[in-house]
Order: sequence, then C-alpha cells, then structure tokens
Amino acid sequence: MEFPIGLNEYKPLQFDLAQDELLLQQKEQLVQNIQLVRDSIIFFTAFANTKGLGGHTGGAYDIVPEVLIMDGFMKGDNDVYPVFFDEAGHRVAIQYLMAAVNGYMKIEDLFHYREYNKGLYGHPERDDARGVFFSSGRLGHLWSYVNGIAAANPDKKVVMFGSDGCQQEGGDAEAARYAVGQKLNVKLMIDDNNITIAGHPADYMPGFDVEKTLEGHGLTVDTGERPCGRRPGCPGEQAFNGCWCAGYRRHA
Repeated sequence: MEFPIGLNEYKPLQFDLAQDELLLQQKEQLVQNIQLVRDSIIFFTAFANTKGLGGHTGGAYDIVPEVLIMDGFMKGDNDVYPVFFDEAGHRVAIQYLMAAVNGYMKIEDLFHYREYNKGLYGHPERDDARGVFFSSGRLGHLWSYVNGIAAANPDKKVVMFGSDGCQQEGGDAEAARYAVGQKLNVKLMIDDNNITIAGHPADYMPGFDVEKTLEGHGLTVDTGERPCGRRPGCPGEQAFNGCWCAGYRRHA
C-alpha cells in the first residue's frame, strides 16, 4: 500500500539561532511542511484506530509547528542537542513521523503504528537505529533524564516538549529545582492547552498555573504571543497553539 500523503514534498529547513525572523521562502516551506506532517499524522493514527489500536492524534498534531521549528534549529545550529525529547509520551506519533522524514525508517512503516511486534509503540521506546532516541516513561517522567543529558552536554541547549498535564507531576517539580540549582541549559516548550485526560485543569484544579509554578522554581518563563490564550485545544490556529517556553538562562 502506498502512503497517501505526498511527503516527498516535505523539505527540511535549517534555521540559525541568530535569526530574528524567517525568510519568506523559509516561512512558505514551513507552512507547507506543517500541513503535510499534520495531514500524515491524522491519516496514520486514524488508520491505527480503525484496527482497534487507538490513535492519540491530538497531542502530536498540536505540537507540529514547534517540532518542525526546532528541527530547523537542530539542523542549522550545532548548539542545539538534536533530539525532540517529549515528556508527554502519548504524542509519540510525531516522533515516528519525524523519524520517517529524516530517513531513519520508511514512510510505509507508519502503517504499522501501534501494531504488535512492529516497534512503533504507544509511547517512545528508545531505538536509535529507527530514529527514536529516548524512552519517555509515563506522563511527566522525562525531565530528570533531560537534566542528565544537559549536564553531560554543557555546551548544548537541550530542548524538551511538555504539557500542563505533565507539569502537575511531582517529579517535574523536583527536576525544575534541580535544573535551576545546577544551572543546566534546558529549554521547555510547554503546551499549556488546558486539556488533560481528566478534563480541564482550570475547572478541576483552579489554583494551578504552569507559568507561576515554573517561575516559582526559578525558571525564566516566556509566554510569547498566545493568540488563543488558554482555550481548550485552540482550534484552527496555525501557529503555536498555546505553547510557550521556559528555561534557565546561563547568562541572564
């Protein structure tokens, strides 16, 4: 069976950390890449769901813009550690898609997402040969590992994708304090979309605020432009879908 999305039109981009803005050609290709990746994720996760395997489409779909932008920085700047660490392991579909477009596995392998004994599990399990470079564990249990990567690579910026659900875990609170205390060069991209498996945190945990929590641990937080605020899911947004960045700055 031939993969129905034209991923041959996907063109990897390279960005420089010194760039203030994207060139027009870069922006146009990025927009096209985002659409191709999102269409592909919708297809192969839905295909898995028709086989009774579940899909977990939404989380992976949501962070596509951030992942593709970071892929550009990883390819264009040696200062960024080249792994898309994600503490929300259920978003693993984006890991497999990026492994495919980056040449670690065949596009057709995506037909076997979540199938038994095919290696495309529902959460990341490390398999360097196939382009999966970490095991996530369950929700919110990766930051301590990322701290170790940052400690071992002090010359690199280490990026981890997270979520408001992950940040409710106690392990993340400890990891945050450790990252600040050890002055580790970690950057977090947090999808603060007010959606968890238990419902909307604003409803069931009204005192919880990711931004204030991370600032309280000593991290520098930048919420950037959040065009849809904290609306659940931010439907229809092309850009950052409520994501923002937190990190410790070595040279504040």
